[in-house]
Amino acid sequence: MTVLFEPFLPLWALASIAILCAALALLSLWRNWRSGIFRTIALAALLGLLFNPLTREDERTALDDIVLLLTDKTASQRLDGRDAVAEDARQKIADAIERFDGVELRAAEFDGEEESRAIEALRAALADAPRTRLAGVIMVTDGQATDADAARSLGLDAPVHVMLTGDDAERDRKITLVNAPRYGIVGQPVRVSFRIDDFGPDETPVENQGSANVTLRVDGEEILRQRVPFGVEAGFDAPLNRPGRMVIELEVEERAGELTTRNNIVVLPISAIRDRLRVLLISGEPHPGERVWRNLLKSDPAVDLVHFTILRPIEKNDNTPVDQLALIQFPQDELFIEKLSEFNLLIFDRYTYRAVLSAFHFDNIARYVEQGGAVLIAAGPEYNGAQSLASRRNLSYILPALPAGGAIDQAFRPMIAERGMRHPVTADLPEEGFWGRWLRIMPVESRSGETLMADPAGAPLLILDRVGDGRVGLLLSDHVWLWARGFDGGGPHAELLRRIAHWLMKEPELEEEALSIAGEAGALVVRRRTIGDAPPPVTVTAPDGTSSEYELTQISPGLFETRIEDAPRGLYRAVSGELFAIGAVGLAAAPEFENVVSTGKKLSPLAEETGGGVFRVRQGAAAAPPAFRRIGANASAQSGADWAGLVERNAARIEAVREQPFAPPWAWLALIGAGLLAAWLIEGGRLSARRSGADAPTSGL
Repeated sequence: MTVLFEPFLPLWALASIAILCAALALLSLWRNWRSGIFRTIALAALLGLLFNPLTREDERTALDDIVLLLTDKTASQRLDGRDAVAEDARQKIADAIERFDGVELRAAEFDGEEESRAIEALRAALADAPRTRLAGVIMVTDGQATDADAARSLGLDAPVHVMLTGDDAERDRKITLVNAPRYGIVGQPVRVSFRIDDFGPDETPVENQGSANVTLRVDGEEILRQRVPFGVEAGFDAPLNRPGRMVIELEVEERAGELTTRNNIVVLPISAIRDRLRVLLISGEPHPGERVWRNLLKSDPAVDLVHFTILRPIEKNDNTPVDQLALIQFPQDELFIEKLSEFNLLIFDRYTYRAVLSAFHFDNIARYVEQGGAVLIAAGPEYNGAQSLASRRNLSYILPALPAGGAIDQAFRPMIAERGMRHPVTADLPEEGFWGRWLRIMPVESRSGETLMADPAGAPLLILDRVGDGRVGLLLSDHVWLWARGFDGGGPHAELLRRIAHWLMKEPELEEEALSIAGEAGALVVRRRTIGDAPPPVTVTAPDGTSSEYELTQISPGLFETRIEDAPRGLYRAVSGELFAIGAVGLAAAPEFENVVSTGKKLSPLAEETGGGVFRVRQGAAAAPPAFRRIGANASAQSGADWAGLVERNAARIEAVREQPFAPPWAWLALIGAGLLAAWLIEGGRLSARRSGADAPTSGL
């Protein structure tokens, strides 16, 4: 029972009246203490009437204490039979808790293929558990929690007990990237630093002074294999031989009896970029399209353009030296012998042989292409005849087509050839049906390469070819500038020329033979681009090391695909012919498998803060959890070496509340009246203890 007040007046008025009553009581007691006592009683009764004291009684029902049992079902729990141990521990703990009277067991679990969000799961489970009823939390886990740092924000006042399911003899080996650059420069090796470690329980390093083999792969090709000591930082130089995205893999050999090999490999996607794209543009006879090439190349900030125009007319026979016909002497030896290899692309725009370049220069250009360089010839009428580049024997053998007559000056609409529909250079060029006409084409006899564009009669207009390690392009019209001027509706001249130049410079997004692999909405998607009729099947290696072969289905011209639904998360490799790709469903390097040995280090701060304990419950293939005890809220210890405490909360639910006045108003009024009447009678002498003489008793004989 409790006493409370529901006054009839505001507190400030009651305080004023109480002060006044106290003063009157003191005055009455000072003047006449006998009557003052009764006046004080009357004043107190007045205050009691005004304060209106009530008595309240609650009807309560005792509530069960809550014990939360949280079980880890993440991917790392499936290693080394931990899931079976966890299930056995969960069942034995549940049986032990259910033996207690007045205890409610609430079981929850959490999973995760990429990381263990144990604290997040605990917070969610606690959301509907009143803290005043929480007797304790029991977590059955391997101890790996990627969000363990968030445990401090839980604010628990109940013990958290951690039951570790790992074996105290387990071992695991892992490789860790120390320095992992994401970008590099083509032609310059990039340094990748790493460390390999062997760990035992609680992530304790295993005493091991030996070494293990580490393999470096770039795009699936083994580059280096070397022994590396444990526990020290080491590094390899990975070559970047081409632009674009490359995949660097580091793999350490397996340790006998380790938990998993998924953390024995690290994958580093790295983007190789060129420092600058250097283009050498050699113009011959002036024509309206010359400015198109220059404007296109100068508009790209990543391109360093070197442009020369050779104007020496063939019919000039006045014996004037060549170096006196130009404002500056043409540096043919410097450009085509000494520094040719520094250029990524060489463009001849309507160039005619004018005895400026020698046979030795053309021979060096051919070697430049065979060793990985790129040459584009934008041809006009000069491509036919004795002064044509095709007539230079040292150069002609790398050309994909030779002239077959003079220029045809006739209007036609450029079209994408059959192979061009599949080639990324010309596939999906915008507004193909609305392209403007060109007015000239050079007839040729094709020898090699792929014809991507043609006129309506099928005569080649654009031919691309591979020669050795390099590439050659041949554009058989000098009227692409008509598109730039908007003639007859124009066309995508900038996009077409950009794609041609970038393909010649081996930009990876324009490769006609390519393989990619990626995860999309839980499925593994393998895509294969080819200009052939049908690519070979693709072999996919799953994260567990198993390989499967899949046929590819065409989804658009030149693009084939296969989709593997519900693919397990992890890193996949794909091989189709000579092409290799690597990709992942989910995270390639999931935090869940970065550290897999069981440990109490991550959750022990939470257990210590709340008074709980960390217990290794595994015994072989079964579990032996500690004994559980009920303890008081103020117990000095909440866990021991072989026992875990559960706090008795003694929580209750209020079913009903009864309130009644301490005394009815008439009782207060009666007390006030009685007190005042008694004081009046005393002050009037009517209640004096002294008697008069007439009233004294008499005696007689």
